[in-house]
Amino acid sequence: MRDSVFEALRAGATLLVASQRQARTLQMAYGRRMQQEQQLAWPSPVILTWNAWLERCWEELSALSLAKEDSIQRTLLSPVQETKLWETAIGGSGFADELLQSHSTAQTVQEAWRLCQEWELSLPSADAAPNDDVRAFAIWSRVFDDRCRTEAWLDRARLADSLRAAFANGHLYAPKQLLLFGFEEYTRQQERLIEVLRGCGSAVEKIEAIPLTNSVVRHELSGPLEEIAAAAGWAREQLEAGVSRIGVIVPDLGAVRPQVVRIFDDEFLPGFVLPVFANANRPYNLSLGQALSKYPVVHTALQILKLGRGELACAEIGSLLRSPFLGGASEECSRRALLDTACRQGEPQVRMGNLLRLAQDKDREGRWRAHSAPILASRLKHWRTLLDTFPKKQLPSVWAEGFARSLMELGWPGDRPLDSEEYQTVEAWRDLLSALSSLDAVTGRMDYAEAFSTLMRMAGERIFQPKMPEVPIQVMGLLEAAGLEFDSLWITGLHDAAWPDKPRPNPFLPIALQRQYKLPHASAARELEFARRLTAWLLASAPEVIVSHARHKGDENLRPSPLIAHLRAKEAEIPVVTGALRRLVHQSRPSLEKILDDRAPSLAAGTKVRLGTGVFKDQAACPFRAFARARLGACALDEPEPGLDAGDRGNLLHGVMKSLWLNLKTHARLCALPEDAIRSVVGEAVAGAIAEMARERPQTFSVRFIALEQARLEQLVLAWLEIEKQRAPFTVIQPEKDQTASYGGLAIRIVPDRVDALEDDARVVIDYKTGTPKLSQWFGDRPDEPQLPIYALAQNNVAAVAFAQIRKDETCFLGIALTAGLAPNVKPVAGIKEAAVLGSWKTLLAEWRRVIERLGEAFRTGDARVAPKDGTRTCEYCDVGPLCRIRELEEILQLGSGDES
Repeated sequence: MRDSVFEALRAGATLLVASQRQARTLQMAYGRRMQQEQQLAWPSPVILTWNAWLERCWEELSALSLAKEDSIQRTLLSPVQETKLWETAIGGSGFADELLQSHSTAQTVQEAWRLCQEWELSLPSADAAPNDDVRAFAIWSRVFDDRCRTEAWLDRARLADSLRAAFANGHLYAPKQLLLFGFEEYTRQQERLIEVLRGCGSAVEKIEAIPLTNSVVRHELSGPLEEIAAAAGWAREQLEAGVSRIGVIVPDLGAVRPQVVRIFDDEFLPGFVLPVFANANRPYNLSLGQALSKYPVVHTALQILKLGRGELACAEIGSLLRSPFLGGASEECSRRALLDTACRQGEPQVRMGNLLRLAQDKDREGRWRAHSAPILASRLKHWRTLLDTFPKKQLPSVWAEGFARSLMELGWPGDRPLDSEEYQTVEAWRDLLSALSSLDAVTGRMDYAEAFSTLMRMAGERIFQPKMPEVPIQVMGLLEAAGLEFDSLWITGLHDAAWPDKPRPNPFLPIALQRQYKLPHASAARELEFARRLTAWLLASAPEVIVSHARHKGDENLRPSPLIAHLRAKEAEIPVVTGALRRLVHQSRPSLEKILDDRAPSLAAGTKVRLGTGVFKDQAACPFRAFARARLGACALDEPEPGLDAGDRGNLLHGVMKSLWLNLKTHARLCALPEDAIRSVVGEAVAGAIAEMARERPQTFSVRFIALEQARLEQLVLAWLEIEKQRAPFTVIQPEKDQTASYGGLAIRIVPDRVDALEDDARVVIDYKTGTPKLSQWFGDRPDEPQLPIYALAQNNVAAVAFAQIRKDETCFLGIALTAGLAPNVKPVAGIKEAAVLGSWKTLLAEWRRVIERLGEAFRTGDARVAPKDGTRTCEYCDVGPLCRIRELEEILQLGSGDES
């Protein structure tokens, strides 16, 4: 802070700046100067943004009660109220039905209105408008203006004009000295207010930044993430060198904020993910906050209220149940995690009634089940009672109170003490509820859904950033950095596709008018002029400046912006973007100790294991996968999707076929029944299977959906029965009958889809498939699909094993038999390449037994190696990767390559 500004502030001058970041930075600089003078206490300097100063002046004017009728008796609208008024104006017009997003349109129209006031534009009338957009804006503006005049409301776009009149008429005292700093340009509205202030005796001074003598170099990096990583590494070097004011500018900070946080955390706090470092202070600060809705404590509040509206997706329910911001979270954390799992066993959307039913679930003895959550269930009951008392429609302020009571019923924001960031966020949420209440003045009664949608949208639009202690590294956008001074500065993202920015004229104002008055974003020439001024300003804001750009972004080739292409280029070190903690741990090791840990404790012979034949399939694919799933019970959480997935459709078909053959029983009866009777039997079986699944999935099985599934399944099954008629005579032994089998010392439960008895009492084992199975999956030391071979080995006198492939595009048998002719497309051993090498049916069964016994024995004796059968293909859809950490193992081996380990 220069001496003249410091002395002026000390003497009581008012300093207006362009951004909140500039105001805060100058406040801190003033405090440091006072501390250097050994001051113990001092009055806070008046450093405000332009809009904050206007609001303060309005408050003073209201308190003095000296303004004229057009000012003091008018109510200043909040931004939320203004947007709602514009929505009302748009909704009541003839254009409303043509708009897809009325709220987004209202925001764009509100921006057009602001530009008109700031630059004193005269719009053509609706009749003389050059296009439909301008004509609509003229109509909406008239409605908005008439409503404001009728209700004595003042919008913020015209606040400066009202204050200008108040200063000119002596209704408001002008400040003795007014300083302006950091403004790239001044609007006509600002210039006219400044002119009036000077006429009232104010000493108004526009302070220009003093260019610093510096060195500027340019870096080229491969991509945007590498560019940010290089800037983070450079900032760390500057910090370790004792530099106190370090700036990193990211032009599109709002779009890449998550990546910036991840990269800077990886650089400065690589252990931040560990609980012991959870409360560590970051040495950097991002100037741009994020939507209030993205903060965890507010996200939980919105999920609660959304559940009150009707239902939540399974993933949202999981997030809500595991949130620490619900009452009883610490006491029931394990139970609620299991409740999350239970909620994922049905519909993709979970309603409050279903959640409550599961949360208070008890067994026959009246004991809470593992997934029950008594504390949560009690709170849900009280909340549901509260919801029943809400009228269908009420004012926004009443809804705001009701929402607050709803959150209280569920114990929000939790039982544990809030940290500073969480406390500030909760206060911001309460301010948001107050903003919702303020809509009473501009709108009428609304129902729960509309009130919640309005609140949700407000939370998504409210950019919030908790106050943080002063730190040496500032990460900010281009506009926020204007006017600030640094000791070292790195400006990223200055490639030709981003800087200068593309013109973005407002669609509701005549393009020619915007270009005539050189409005922001009106034309490419205007953007180039602005970019030149701002670039020159930034390049002179630190003794050491680095500018950079990426060479590639996806498939797009990039070049340096023409505004920096002339700067001296310097080769930058290509940074590693991720894995700092892993590299740090690896590099700090005294030596690399190798421990071979691929054996689990052995199981006793005859031990019963879960997952049935899946144990053998997993053991063949990867021994560790079998260990994790069958012995640790590890599996990914289900993610139900709307409608039926392939597994659901397969289960539905299994249910139909089971019911059908319990009725038909024999091949002879199938062939003897007339076509109408077969259609009737199939229709009953399909209807029964659908009804059984519909009881568990009522949201999915609508009347229309049931009709479609009924027709689809009847068509499939009837086509399949025509193939069944071509078989040798058979009798269906009870379909899907439970059996116990033992292989390699493991006892498993098996449920073959179907076992048929032929006339000679030989057995045919059938497995229904709605996919595209292959016989090759039965063979080899590590078969991909050992299920049918296991089923076959459990039968006496088995003569054939076959897939029943039931698909709309391809319905057929696919299998191997002792002799030909047992079923269409079921070939003898000699006709199957993989089986032919074994020579005979007896040898085939013996080979299958050898493979299955070996896999079972390996699992029972503790073989838990991380050894995927087909490398990345096996691991592609494996859900236990986070446990085996095979990807991390590969990275560690790469890190260790070249040293003695």
